[in-house]
Amino acid sequence: MNGNSNTNKKVSIRLTGGHSFSVATPTQKIDEVELLTSRTLLVPEQFYAAEGAKSAFAASGMPIEADEQVLPIRTDKGMMALVALTTAEQEALSAAFGDEVRYTTPLLHPVGNIEPTVWICDTEDLIYIKVYDPKLQAAEVISVQSSADRDYLLTMLAESCDTSRYTVRLNLRSENKQLLRHYKKLFKRLQCE
Repeated sequence: MNGNSNTNKKVSIRLTGGHSFSVATPTQKIDEVELLTSRTLLVPEQFYAAEGAKSAFAASGMPIEADEQVLPIRTDKGMMALVALTTAEQEALSAAFGDEVRYTTPLLHPVGNIEPTVWICDTEDLIYIKVYDPKLQAAEVISVQSSADRDYLLTMLAESCDTSRYTVRLNLRSENKQLLRHYKKLFKRLQCE
């Protein structure tokens, strides 16, 4: 994991395959920690049961490892995220931020409209995608190892949805202007957040 803090008392932590992380002791209380990992699921809260969380990961092709636990992240919007963390990761998070901090994930980012929308959050090595038409149709986190992976994924996404009908809302967490141009080329109705 690595951490970036900003002025709104929020920090993003990138989970990197179960390895420990170090974050300098925060100079101010952190209110929210955003967990960036491909081992995240979005589920309707009404269907969540703690005893079924591991089965949900297995059904999604991501079985929980022996040293992992599922962290449920609730919202007031009816959806919740399930994040797989190792015991060491959970202990490190607790030591760095305490037990009162709120956790979140890009999959819980509110989109706020009902028109056909593809919401994308690109963190360089992870791409979070949510599709609304008008309700949530799909939510996925995809790990990308190379620019070829990204190109393939985005091309398939652009081909699978009517890009003239869907607004694509992009949260690009990079200053990469070439990557932004690539998004603009693929998606006719692109809005940057």
